[in-house]
Amino acid sequence: PASGGAGGIPRSALPERARAKMVSTAAAADEISARVRAIEAENAALREAVGRARAAAEAACSEAPTMLDEDVEALRLENERLRAVAESKLNLLEEMEAAMAHIDEDQGTLDDEPEAECEDSAGAEAEAEAEGTAGPWLATESVAGALEVAEELAYEPEDDAVAALESELEGETAEEVPELPPVAAEGPSPEALAGQRPGWMYFLAPENPAAGESAQVFFNRKQCDALRDRPQIVITYGFNNWEHEGGSAVHLHPSEVDATDSMDWWSAALEIPEDAFELNFVFSDGEQCYENNNGENFVHSMRGYSRAQWEEAAGAREAARLAEEEAEREEEAARAEALRLAELERLDLEEAQKIVHGARDPATQEGAVEAFEREGATVWRPGPGGLVAGEAGTIVYDPSGGVLENSNAVRLHFGHNGWQDASDMDMVRVSGGWEAEIAVPKTAVALNMVFSDGGSCYDNNGQADYKAKVSLPTGVDEEAWWADVEAAVRAEIKASRVQQEEEEAAKEAIRTARREEAKEYSRIVRRRQKHHLFYTEPAEPVAGREVTVFYNHKNTNLAHCSQVFLHGGFNRWKHTMALEGVKMAPVVVDREERFKATVKVPKDTYMMDFVMSDSPGKEGTYDSNHGLDYHVPVSGGAASPPLHVTHIAVEMAPIAKVGGLGDVVTALARCVQDLGHHTEIILPRYDFLLGSPLLHGTTYEGEFDWGGCKNFVTTCMVEGVRVFFIEPSNGFFKVDSVYGRYDDPVRFDFFCKASLEFLLQTGRQPDILHCHDWSSAEVAKAYWQDYHSYGLAKPKVVFTIHNMNYGAAKIAEAAMYCQKFTTVSPSYADEISEHPSIAPNHVKFVGIRNGIDNDIWDPSNDQFLPTGYTAETVVEGKAAARQALRERLGLRTDRDAPVIGVVSRLTPQKGIHLIKHAAWRTRDRGAQFVLLGSAPDPKIQADFNSLAGSMQGDMAAFVFTYDEPLSHLIYAGCDMILVPSMFEPCGLTQMIAMRYGAVPVVRSTGGLHDTVFDVDHDQGRGAWEVHGVAEEDAEQGLVGTNGFAFEGSDEGALDYALNRAIDAYYNDVEWFHTLQQRVASQNWSWDGPAEAYMELYYSAIGQ
Repeated sequence: PASGGAGGIPRSALPERARAKMVSTAAAADEISARVRAIEAENAALREAVGRARAAAEAACSEAPTMLDEDVEALRLENERLRAVAESKLNLLEEMEAAMAHIDEDQGTLDDEPEAECEDSAGAEAEAEAEGTAGPWLATESVAGALEVAEELAYEPEDDAVAALESELEGETAEEVPELPPVAAEGPSPEALAGQRPGWMYFLAPENPAAGESAQVFFNRKQCDALRDRPQIVITYGFNNWEHEGGSAVHLHPSEVDATDSMDWWSAALEIPEDAFELNFVFSDGEQCYENNNGENFVHSMRGYSRAQWEEAAGAREAARLAEEEAEREEEAARAEALRLAELERLDLEEAQKIVHGARDPATQEGAVEAFEREGATVWRPGPGGLVAGEAGTIVYDPSGGVLENSNAVRLHFGHNGWQDASDMDMVRVSGGWEAEIAVPKTAVALNMVFSDGGSCYDNNGQADYKAKVSLPTGVDEEAWWADVEAAVRAEIKASRVQQEEEEAAKEAIRTARREEAKEYSRIVRRRQKHHLFYTEPAEPVAGREVTVFYNHKNTNLAHCSQVFLHGGFNRWKHTMALEGVKMAPVVVDREERFKATVKVPKDTYMMDFVMSDSPGKEGTYDSNHGLDYHVPVSGGAASPPLHVTHIAVEMAPIAKVGGLGDVVTALARCVQDLGHHTEIILPRYDFLLGSPLLHGTTYEGEFDWGGCKNFVTTCMVEGVRVFFIEPSNGFFKVDSVYGRYDDPVRFDFFCKASLEFLLQTGRQPDILHCHDWSSAEVAKAYWQDYHSYGLAKPKVVFTIHNMNYGAAKIAEAAMYCQKFTTVSPSYADEISEHPSIAPNHVKFVGIRNGIDNDIWDPSNDQFLPTGYTAETVVEGKAAARQALRERLGLRTDRDAPVIGVVSRLTPQKGIHLIKHAAWRTRDRGAQFVLLGSAPDPKIQADFNSLAGSMQGDMAAFVFTYDEPLSHLIYAGCDMILVPSMFEPCGLTQMIAMRYGAVPVVRSTGGLHDTVFDVDHDQGRGAWEVHGVAEEDAEQGLVGTNGFAFEGSDEGALDYALNRAIDAYYNDVEWFHTLQQRVASQNWSWDGPAEAYMELYYSAIGQ
């Protein structure tokens, strides 16, 4: 298909003409065109000068409230001069139109003559284009072209009056210079123009549209190969490089111009916003056929509004957008809150009615007596006046002849209407027994009671309990009484609920503040870790202001360069403004050599991007941050457009979790979504999911035929993320577990391709397809071989290896086809980088540490703990949890000894020989040992069963079943957590332990090496990883050490670390508590890793 710019698209070269016939008309046109260009150049220069003067005057408005009369007069005179020039221009345009009409007539007489001298004609056209004019056959397009050229001229008028006025206006206030009305030349109708342009593909009428007006687009279907015979034509359009919120897709309709073999014009009307400087558009048939200017899209300039104005207004647009979004959120939140409150009011009423109905049920009072006698003696009785609902009453108890006859104290345990609101209180000794005064609830019709000595001895009526009758107040109307009671109960329920909500809101506000504080410190650490390479002043650049970049070439591949050049851009390199070869000046900062450059940040930016080189041009050596480029977020400008990330995986926590893969998929999707991006997960619909309480909101999404069967798709929000479940009718996922069948590879490959088919058939075009481990590695190959060229064209593929021990062949395949691939920690990446599956593509490979979900693992808000705690209260919180853990597992509670825990699958990878050794070593050191986990291998499980039989008691406990609540209690109640893995891609156990203030004792491998820093040997590494500084500084709180580590794989190596940890507890428990506070305050969430994944995603899509 032909392509072109703003003026229109000639389909083919002009047919050859007889030169003699064209001489006079061409000469006349050339003369008029020259005059037009001259006057347009002067006019453009004058407009630019007046614009500068106006801008200077507007800038001065805030400083000077008045202006000199002579200045006003000067501006008026200048305006009159501009009007005169415009009138002269109008006259010339009219002359030009007349001449062009004459030319068209002459050309019309030539159309019937034989074509000759094609080469000369083509040469004449090329020569005309080289001279800045399109030749006489383009008629009014030449004027438009001349206008565009004149607008771009950097021309200073000979008359210095305007320049002098600019100077005089400095600091003064000027009247607004009126805008000149648009100059419109009369000419042929759009339909007439269309009829004269059989070789054009499209044009606009008017051909130089103005912002804020309407325009008509004409499209010649016969001049587009892709759409020549399509039954409908659609224009999809936007404005301002597609950044404007305006735009749409509209159908074109056949025009009134008669169709021929070379033209079939269709048209539609477009409304142009007042703040549009360009129109962006493509044509299509509304389905899969496009004319998009060879992938460049079509662009047509508008008059009356400029790109500079658009960029200037970026901050205001962003503020308005944010305000509108906030208003929408507030409105939606208000609607949701109103619905929520209405529902709660309904539930309050239901609860109150239930209580009253229960009280009025005869069965509730059945068996109640006014006093109780045993063998002729009164055991208990009410005081004077009896027991009356809503009033104070007295219970008198006589223990004579009962189990409490010789007790020195008696305690009353009571409730009402079947032990509702149970409570207890000490009774007072009185003559003849014991007495207690109680407040009888309004809803009570019976009191339930037992008596005790305050210990383990009870008088409970032979385990039948006592039941005292409660009467209504004398003289009340029963129906009115219960109506009042219902209202009072409802009010009490509401008051209690509101109080709980307020308390929870206050707690959540504290948690939110802590989360934001942790995120901000994570950003600070990342900036510190880049400081040795570069930093900016200010640290966070502001849109519309200057920023200075300081670069340390000594720490890069440009270390030996004597000069450095900055090559930059904005908005992930998508902004129109570019910084090409900015020479950086050498400076010395803190006795360190740096290069610096100061640049202006455009107002419509959200990101600054740059690389460095030793050359101002494209040649030379570059530092591109290992292919990721350098990026610095910009505040106060435009919003970053969100990415669309789709995870395709066979695991997802908590609904289909087997190992860490499921945790990563869920947590990473949530964190990337929290950063403002759009995330989705595609998962097989296993049969075991049918009973999940988390999937009650599942709805039907659709179905498609593929793979020889019907595939049904359902969807549900899980952990705040949209999840699509694919259920093929071939029964592949009618299973009760994720793994374990002989055909797992076949089933998972089918799922991968079905996921891609779902995306294709539903028109989804994610930016990123993120697949995980061997089980969904097939996505990478299948996408590029079977889907990229067949409609699913946009995505790039990112692949993550969670464990190299499985599916090496699939991993190698995905590594080849994906754009980027990762593993779950930097150290594990180093350990496996030479593996044959990875080595051929290692340049695409990077390690990014996993994180933990701080909302799920939060000791301040953990339902499984006896009391919540934070880093500041970790000592008290862990003491309560330790007591609860010991009581639950039957451990001694009278020993001041550390508790050491293991939470792990019992496999050789996890260092089972070291776990068994640690159990005995812990007992030998007088500490307590707790293990939660099981072995899939029966032989290994039998070994641990034997170990438990030898050690189980008040100093050691073994639990071989899955118990989620107990795992939380172990993390909180243990002083240390042992992770002696032989290899560990990342590991979550040590990070969860630290979140709960348990000190990790680990073998330094993989992710354990990247997260645990030995208190005796890793001060520098800990300070760098945790705080972003090269050396720890205890006075500033910049200490990062957090545990005890060993490197060997034998028992002696383990003892070295474990003994130091136990010694630290025994020798200086106060220091150990300080260590626990430090580890509990460290942030091992997804904050940092999610940002790293975002940079990887952008790198994968070339940004």
